[in-house]
Amino acid sequence: MIQTNFLVEKNERLLLPDNVVPSKYVLHFTPNFENFTFSGTADIHLKVNRPTKTIVLHCIEVKVHSALFAGSNHANKIEYSEAEEVVVLHFENEITVVSDHQVLSITFEGIHNDKLVGFYKSSYKGVNGEDRHIVTTQFEPTDARRCFPCFDEPSLKAVFDISLTVQSEHTALSNMSEKAIHNNQDGTKTVHFIDTPLMSTYLVALVVGDLEYIEGRSKQGVLVRTYKVKGSQECAQFAQKVALDVLEYFTNYFGVPYPLSKLDQIAVPDFGFGAMENWGLIVYRENLMLTSSKTNTYCKQQIMSIIGHEIAHQWFGNLVTMEWWSQLWLNEGFASWCEYLVSEYLYPEWNRWMEFSQDFRGEAMALDALDNSHPIEVPVRSSSQIDEIFDNISYCKGSCVINMINDRLGDGFRLGLGRYIKKHSYQNTNTEDLWQSLSEETGINVKQWIDTFTKESGYPIISFKSTSTPGVYKLEQKKFSSPGKSHQNDPIWSCFIKVKTDNGLHEIVFDKKESTITIPNFNQNGWIKPNYEQKGYYRMNLDQSIIKSLEPLIRSLALPAPDRLGLLTDCFCLSKSRDAPLSVFLELLTNYTNDTEEAIWSFIIQRFDYLYNLMSGDDDVSQEKLSKVIVKLVKPVANRLGFVKKEGEPSGDTNLRDTVLTYLGRHGDAETIEKARQLFKEYLVDPASLDADVFKFVVKTVMFNGTAEVQSQLIEVFKRSKVSGEREIIMRSLGSINDATLIRVALEFSLSKDCRQQDTYMIWRGVPVKSISVVWQYYSQNFERIHGAVGSNPLYHLIVSSVFEVRFKSKEQHDQYQKFFNDHPIPNCDRSIKQDLETGLDNMEYYKSCKDDLLTWINKQQQ
Repeated sequence: MIQTNFLVEKNERLLLPDNVVPSKYVLHFTPNFENFTFSGTADIHLKVNRPTKTIVLHCIEVKVHSALFAGSNHANKIEYSEAEEVVVLHFENEITVVSDHQVLSITFEGIHNDKLVGFYKSSYKGVNGEDRHIVTTQFEPTDARRCFPCFDEPSLKAVFDISLTVQSEHTALSNMSEKAIHNNQDGTKTVHFIDTPLMSTYLVALVVGDLEYIEGRSKQGVLVRTYKVKGSQECAQFAQKVALDVLEYFTNYFGVPYPLSKLDQIAVPDFGFGAMENWGLIVYRENLMLTSSKTNTYCKQQIMSIIGHEIAHQWFGNLVTMEWWSQLWLNEGFASWCEYLVSEYLYPEWNRWMEFSQDFRGEAMALDALDNSHPIEVPVRSSSQIDEIFDNISYCKGSCVINMINDRLGDGFRLGLGRYIKKHSYQNTNTEDLWQSLSEETGINVKQWIDTFTKESGYPIISFKSTSTPGVYKLEQKKFSSPGKSHQNDPIWSCFIKVKTDNGLHEIVFDKKESTITIPNFNQNGWIKPNYEQKGYYRMNLDQSIIKSLEPLIRSLALPAPDRLGLLTDCFCLSKSRDAPLSVFLELLTNYTNDTEEAIWSFIIQRFDYLYNLMSGDDDVSQEKLSKVIVKLVKPVANRLGFVKKEGEPSGDTNLRDTVLTYLGRHGDAETIEKARQLFKEYLVDPASLDADVFKFVVKTVMFNGTAEVQSQLIEVFKRSKVSGEREIIMRSLGSINDATLIRVALEFSLSKDCRQQDTYMIWRGVPVKSISVVWQYYSQNFERIHGAVGSNPLYHLIVSSVFEVRFKSKEQHDQYQKFFNDHPIPNCDRSIKQDLETGLDNMEYYKSCKDDLLTWINKQQQ
């Protein structure tokens, strides 16, 4: 709990006092590339609401030299509170209320840190291998205050007039286009940018360095430029084309023009997140924007998605902004849904909605099943809590709820979004504002329908059972959870359910604890599929007669792929809630041997991987038997796909080949391992010999089955490589071996100067589950060093999560972990630690419940 002396408690939030509020910032920065400091001035136009002798602004790691109000009232005391991240300016004379806005003038200096937040430095190698730097910004959620004293709350929107004094050879970028460039005759220039529209502080952006770009214009005349550091050997053409196409699509889809005259995007060498949607200047990791001949299909799909995500934010988040971080899902849930919407439109052959159904829906529901989940609309009191909600609830569950609404409202949803954006442009909103616009457009009470999905954590299981009367079904709902957890206060969800039969499509709203429904014109000898297209955010518990009626359609592939996948995911998850035995899922699997869908096989492989990992440390003999069963199951898929990419094959086959071959390599398939070693040997002689879409399988397989020599070879390849995507694959593979010594080598490498701080987590998360104890020992013994090196990283929680056992072997092991983190608190990882502790216990109990079913099935497969 933060001890507050200067912030004010209001609506369960710690806010700045509102005696003054900003309307405009006039900012000037001068970065120094010699000592990586910067100096700055800020003239902040303020409205005075109440007389005061103090002004409190957000400020951390910035030293204020002077403050002057209205040209004559000096601050005679400047006080800081590091805990509250504020500076308090005490003035000689009382500031009085006047009708006009008055100016607070501040001079300050700060540091270009290496923490990937604020106005930070990023390093890279120049054309001739020399050390080079750029300086760039990352302000979301609360790090604008590391760059300049400000009112760093999303609802305190203002206009920003920005200028930068930089070296003459450097390029300076900000949110808006250049208004004027002044040659200072001393080797520097001052770049002055056009005023921004009203916007929040977290969207301000600055980049300075030696850059190059390509450009084009949208059909609406918007200038689109794609930047990278000069000397980068990777290309920006794909990202440029995608940005132009996406901008055009969303302009038409929302029915609202992009509001700025330019849209820049830049790939920077060091970046904590995947990307950041700064208005008019989007910043990306290099591997999520740039491409080369070594860029694989999956990576291009990710680039398409992330560009779609960030450009969608230009409307949802930037033009219309959540009024507080508790409404973060309005930004992230929408942008996450939009990335799939535009990907499907521009590249329908990629079938991206299937990935959405598997990954986003699955990841959301896995986290949302925990007691330590949180509602989409979650209370956020202080800055330290904000980072924790940039998670699969805000992104994945939020997008799933949007997908469900869109499914019911159809084009009324799109029109309602347009109404919402037009009504609230340049303003701040909450969830109810969106529901109102959608309701006004469609006549459906969206708030009444959806409120429980956004204001409560969790989701329902809907039991859908046959009765003695054909076509009449009994429905019941309860909250999905593990056994032993109370259901006394379960909410009732209003569930829109599409029910498909061989005679047509039916729509129902189930908003009671239990009910019966009648399906008209029901064919007693036909079939029925509730939650058709799998867009409802709930699990379906179907009786065996319904599942049996669908099995012929699964085998013939006549049932749409989302529904084939949905049946599998629901059956497996019902075993986790103990509403059905694991045997139901395992028996259903026999109907999928002919399936060709990437997402379905990926799910099957992931579930067997999960079951295999649960067995670690318990029954090595049976675990080895399961490995052989897995190889037997997926080997026919590998044989169909082969080791070589075929001309014109679907992207799903390309990605599935990588998944299946990597899996076979981990489970001891001799042919696969030998082929990987052969290809790797050829690659070391001639890097161009290995197709980009096979590279990941080869590297992961040779490392998993490798030696210290292979690890050393990969480290050398990593150091030489100029391709960001290639380097990422190697990092994710370096620790993927069950050898304690080599794992420790990989973990040490992750903390070395050769590994960027943004990428450290990749190595940690690549360690096999069987060897998590090595990671845990390394982390707990070196906590202070590790925490000091990467503790400020926005992705630090991913490192912390990687030290947890998938299944605790005992309650005592859980208590050991819990005690360690109680003794070593990490505030910005507190929620994720509780989730990992709960997951480990849940998996311990689940394994006890399903072990007999699993062993019976394994033995049956070996007969």
